[in-house]
Amino acid sequence: MGLFSRSKDGRTEDDPTIGGANEGESVEVEVDDDWSRPLGPRELPLRTDHRALRDGCLADLAAAGIDLDDLAAIGAGYNADCAAWGAHGGLRASKPGEQDPIVARWGVAIGEHLARSTDLHWATVEDPFGTDLGLFAESDYFALVPTNLVSGRFLNGEIGWVPGVVGHLVELRNR
Repeated sequence: MGLFSRSKDGRTEDDPTIGGANEGESVEVEVDDDWSRPLGPRELPLRTDHRALRDGCLADLAAAGIDLDDLAAIGAGYNADCAAWGAHGGLRASKPGEQDPIVARWGVAIGEHLARSTDLHWATVEDPFGTDLGLFAESDYFALVPTNLVSGRFLNGEIGWVPGVVGHLVELRNR
């Protein structure tokens, strides 16, 4: 039903009824006061599944000969995977989630480069949007989920961005 649609009895979806009560009637409402959800990012210990994902991606990157201290090498590897993905039809020709291992691999490559060259360290990061493998700096509560840097750009076929974007993050963060 649309936002301003009327139901059969003439009431709109916007009419203030809670639990069958009408306007002017008092009702008891349970308030969601779960203050455990962070409003900003917070660091949690690295979860076992996040550690396994990171370590598996690092092993794949090492087997492929990617130098994680070299942004140009990371960028070239990402560009090659992105171009190959596009040549095979990209998102239109793939099954749901088929891109996830590629996005994870390059997210971990970027994350490891940042962990080696900045004050960021690997952690499980929690924020209002969920819990992810990420990087965190306790000094200013800065959090970064590297797969977020990769996913949208990868699905849009963007290449050539890794050295500039990641290099800028390295310049912003101190060791």
